[in-house]
Amino acid sequence: MKKKLLAVGVAATLGALSGVSNAAITVAQNGVGHINVLPYYSVQSGNTTLISIANTDAVNGKAVKVRFRGAQFSDDVFDFQVFLSPADVWTAAVSLDGTVARLATSDKSCTLPVSVNQQFVTARLLDANKAQGTREGYVEIINMGDIVTGGTAAQTALFTATKHVNGVAPCTSSVLIGSGTTPNDLTTSLSAPTSGLTSFATIINVASSKAFTIPGTALVQSTAVPVRYSRQANLTIGTASFGSVPPAFAAAQTADSVFNPATGNVTMYEFDLPDLSTPYGTADAAAQLAELQTALQKASVITEYATADNILAATDVVLSQPTRRYYYTWTDTPNAGDGDTLKTLATVAGAVAGSPYAGLAASTNSIVVGAPAVYDREERTVVDQSSIVISPNPQGSATWTLIGEVSVVSINNGSGASGALKASLTAQDYTFAYDDGLVRLSTTNQANGAPLPVIGFTAVNVFNSSVGASGTNYGQVLPLKW
Repeated sequence: MKKKLLAVGVAATLGALSGVSNAAITVAQNGVGHINVLPYYSVQSGNTTLISIANTDAVNGKAVKVRFRGAQFSDDVFDFQVFLSPADVWTAAVSLDGTVARLATSDKSCTLPVSVNQQFVTARLLDANKAQGTREGYVEIINMGDIVTGGTAAQTALFTATKHVNGVAPCTSSVLIGSGTTPNDLTTSLSAPTSGLTSFATIINVASSKAFTIPGTALVQSTAVPVRYSRQANLTIGTASFGSVPPAFAAAQTADSVFNPATGNVTMYEFDLPDLSTPYGTADAAAQLAELQTALQKASVITEYATADNILAATDVVLSQPTRRYYYTWTDTPNAGDGDTLKTLATVAGAVAGSPYAGLAASTNSIVVGAPAVYDREERTVVDQSSIVISPNPQGSATWTLIGEVSVVSINNGSGASGALKASLTAQDYTFAYDDGLVRLSTTNQANGAPLPVIGFTAVNVFNSSVGASGTNYGQVLPLKW
């Protein structure tokens, strides 16, 4: 079995580098798909993130997996299920509670667990990351199956249990959870997942009077997708079969090698499935990962930026990489002797050789990319690249890097938290010769020339001192171009 898992990882790597012809998974230009990824959430420095997930399908409901992953290593920090009625919208807010993020919602749609008004979970975070590891990251939103009426008795029962009546869904416990010692497996109560999900997040800072609204990246699958339901349960998935439970899942249902007993050896639970690599109309996790890589890879991104002091302008470019986790290698295999009795932790050792992230520096979780190309607003460009630095290095820098799963490039901000979003976990500053202009940021791995899978946006904040007694901030969101 171990050899098979290793072969899956190698196949994923080769597929990602060579490209996949006629890839079934593509980015939906209309923003509606089977899967959504919100590139960033934050509760840093007074930020609150408002989340909205909508089912645009007016006929069928959706059983949706929602998973928050940390910005540093994509560790799962909070996940649950939402059952959306036809034309339903689910909303929540994520804010800081002590040292960790907390989700709060008053929405009437059904969820598993029944209440998701809880703090984020630090169990999968190494001790060095627990204090801040939940405060920034990105969100996976996956349709596990459609909720239909007029089908089997089980399908109709689930539809009735989750369909709003006078503004409130019944959330019938006997249907959603059952009465046994293990929760119900709803696989046979669902129909094949279809498109229809759309989402956005708004990062709002009331004290600073600014907000940034970010649409989710929607992925659509052009081929038939089997039901991908997995119980929201802490039931372990045995390493001997690596995914035989629940019955809907065959072997190799994830490309996340942290769960491979030959590599990371972290205990896998049913709530860990599905993830973005779970086969979704493809043959296996390797093919799924390769399709995602093809759909999201970019050699570079282009954005405008503004940092002029007279309007206190600040610019952050968010470069989220939702498949980066699947190319990690792991060290410090968890075991009871180290005190990790539940086998929840593993440390990134580097990246799979020959993968898109070959050459990754494990100590900083950074990858070297190409130099940026910078222009001011009057067509002038930087000729001497030594004038572009990763500050606060005054001697100039020969290398440029992207740090972490959600890399935040802050422009002309100096050291400390980033300027517009107040990011800190994976933020770094690029210092340019021009206050304002146009920049092409490389997203190509310099170790092997591989374009990286990137989604994201640019956040620009400006200050108008002429409004009111103390002035006001304005937040702008610019879509990335390439």
